[in-house]
Amino acid sequence: NARLSGALIVAAAAIAFSGKAVIIKLAYRHGVDAVTLLALRMIFSAPLFLALAWWDNRREHRTPLAAADARTIAILGFIGYYLASYFDFLGLQYVTAALERLLLFIHPTFVLILSAMFFKRRITARDVVAVVLSYLGIALVFGHDVATQPGNVLLGSAWVLLSALFYAAYLIGSG
Repeated sequence: NARLSGALIVAAAAIAFSGKAVIIKLAYRHGVDAVTLLALRMIFSAPLFLALAWWDNRREHRTPLAAADARTIAILGFIGYYLASYFDFLGLQYVTAALERLLLFIHPTFVLILSAMFFKRRITARDVVAVVLSYLGIALVFGHDVATQPGNVLLGSAWVLLSALFYAAYLIGSG
């Protein structure tokens, strides 16, 4: 039962996450801007975060959060939730939802590079092969979009890649 529930929750999360780009693209057709969409996202998610905080505060033996930890959490939240989302929303003004999804999922490459830079993690030949294969696939979709889509695909791709970089920084900082 728990495994099935977990699988269903993961599937629903993946569908919702993938659907986000489509919903944003539809909103842009109606003249909504990135800041408004981000504000709406935060307004709709705030009750869930407040409920989670309330639920956590109900525990009897709860360890209070140190001030330094609270600052770190706030900074990581700003980087990983606000800035990464904002850059992603900006990029979606210029690229297709399909290209945006592919570019966003390049964040493991950034995690790999940042881990090598900050934690001296060794990059293996297997890592390089995985990155090269990923980028070849992305290059095919990117080339198609540059050739067929109106607008500034390069600018949109840069915004989405910046989003992926900030998300990777969030992962590295919270890990």
